[in-house]
Amino acid sequence: MTFRFLPLFILFLLVSCEKETDANIQIFQASDVNNANTVLLEAVMEDAFTPPVASRIYAYSHLAHYITLQSLRKDSLVEITSKINGLADLKFPKSKDVNPELASLLAFSNVGKKLIYSEHFFDDLTDSLKTKSLRLGLSEAIIKNSEDYALSISNHIGLWIDKDNYNHTRTLSRFTSTKKPENWRETPPDYATGLEPHWDKIRTMAIDSANVFRYKPLPEYSTEKNSEFYNMVIEVYNAVKNKTEATEKTAWFWDCNPIMTVHKGHMVTTIHKFTPPGHWLNIVNQVSTKEKSDYFTTTKAYTLTSMAMFDAIIAAWHVKYKTDLVRPVTYIQENIDTDWSPVLQTPPFPEYTSGHSATSASAAEILSSIYGDNYAFTDNTQLRFGLEDRSFKSFREAANQVNLSRFYGGIHYKQGVEEGARQGREIANLILKKLQ
Repeated sequence: MTFRFLPLFILFLLVSCEKETDANIQIFQASDVNNANTVLLEAVMEDAFTPPVASRIYAYSHLAHYITLQSLRKDSLVEITSKINGLADLKFPKSKDVNPELASLLAFSNVGKKLIYSEHFFDDLTDSLKTKSLRLGLSEAIIKNSEDYALSISNHIGLWIDKDNYNHTRTLSRFTSTKKPENWRETPPDYATGLEPHWDKIRTMAIDSANVFRYKPLPEYSTEKNSEFYNMVIEVYNAVKNKTEATEKTAWFWDCNPIMTVHKGHMVTTIHKFTPPGHWLNIVNQVSTKEKSDYFTTTKAYTLTSMAMFDAIIAAWHVKYKTDLVRPVTYIQENIDTDWSPVLQTPPFPEYTSGHSATSASAAEILSSIYGDNYAFTDNTQLRFGLEDRSFKSFREAANQVNLSRFYGGIHYKQGVEEGARQGREIANLILKKLQ
């Protein structure tokens, strides 16, 4: 009798000893954060959001992830919620039997879905996260608790997002160019109206306001050949006139135009690519993967970088529409050479300061603070768009190359990229000082 029932008894013991994965165990890794970021980049590219709007989507999604994670693993990340403009009063729900990483990734997905059009990207991400959770041993109850926790925080953050003036700026008047020679005017080939003229009204994330940067005054407008303004323009003219294969490749590598149009007769084709901030977030993916960064370092890199780029773009747009400076293509075609064309397509907004330079410099400062001043890396972001990869000795070297790319591409003056870079560096350092 005893031997007869022994197998059943052993089976009972084995079954009773099997335990579901504890809610607090980390079952998601940095690769899951990288995958979520990739979904975000793809969704933004699919919907062809402009760089300012894209920076907003990136920053809010990653911030939701960071805040949720920090609320559940308090010793792993620095608390920043109280230092984000307008977010100090965020209330956190009860967190019993909640998996921190799952809740954080679900919050990321919720906020991303709120801000884009192609919602299926985030529906699929959410489904994959829940499926993986079950496979790795989380109970349905823990998954449900994590969903509820993420939803509660996402809803609070969503209400905060809705107060950032974005919806209000959609109702404001379009920008009308003055037609004065020194001011920006619509540029070929699309002659599109000025993009996001009220972007400096968007609430900043961490800096005090859009006008924290004191930019270098521009030279007085002039068409005289011995004037400082003319010499500033002729530099761009000559850079394009004397372009080489190397300078042209540099221009295209950092083009990052999310809505590039190709005109052939009456046909217009639109090509979608990563935005400038999207390019840098893809660099975070590559670097964190190369370094095998842990979940928390990866989260920090994404969040602080996206926040700095968001604020840098707001500050750059403030200066752009305040100075309202004519683009090189307009000045050159009217005063120097009617047949001259830039290498890159001129984006539809005033020149000063360079938004890409500000974006890149801010990202480079944040990443240098995390991975080091002389961190060497290879960037393969542009392989999918038919370009080569590029290697850099540091993040700042890559950002400096961005400056050259806008100059080589014929869309910015030297002063525009240099001051844009200084603007981005200052803003990133203000944020680092405030948050850390």
